[in-house]
Amino acid sequence: MKALCIIGSPRSNGSTAYIVDKIIAGMEECGVEAKRYCLGNTKINYCLGCKECYKDGKCIQNDDMNKIIEDLKESDIVVVGTPDYWGDITGQLKVFFDRNTPYANTNDNRNFNNNKQKYGISVAVREGKTERENLNIINSIEHYFGHMEILPIGNIAVTQTSTLEDLLTKHQKEIQEAYELGKSIVSLTKEKE
Repeated sequence: MKALCIIGSPRSNGSTAYIVDKIIAGMEECGVEAKRYCLGNTKINYCLGCKECYKDGKCIQNDDMNKIIEDLKESDIVVVGTPDYWGDITGQLKVFFDRNTPYANTNDNRNFNNNKQKYGISVAVREGKTERENLNIINSIEHYFGHMEILPIGNIAVTQTSTLEDLLTKHQKEIQEAYELGKSIVSLTKEKE
């Protein structure tokens, strides 16, 4: 099995990345091959809104999206994590979602051979105490999953985390849950078949 892991953060070593990396560690323990992208380290242009992709299922832009989409096509599992920015996903992740328009099921000419079921995991990390914003973030990620025909099978939501130190000192339970979710991914996908 192959996994594509997207960290929708400007930082590749923050608390969101740490949680995603724990999921990856669990998946790798059970033989899943994982590819990891931090969107803050990629060159992905804004969607131009030109609608050219509705003609042939291809974006006219040439940037890092091309490689990520090729990895997405090959993946069985998709992990998307983001910190909370103003109660929602980051701008980097929104741009990534927008640039999936050529491949979404809303595009009649989509260029995305989805001949095998893909499974998705959502990760939301926020500084505040309430869960409401994390639910909004998970809903946004799962909305993306829906248009890409990725079946959601799990999520991790963390609150009261401003820094990696906060995560490490206050959230050992969630860190362990992330690892266990990754470790159980093969059995979770078999249950859904």
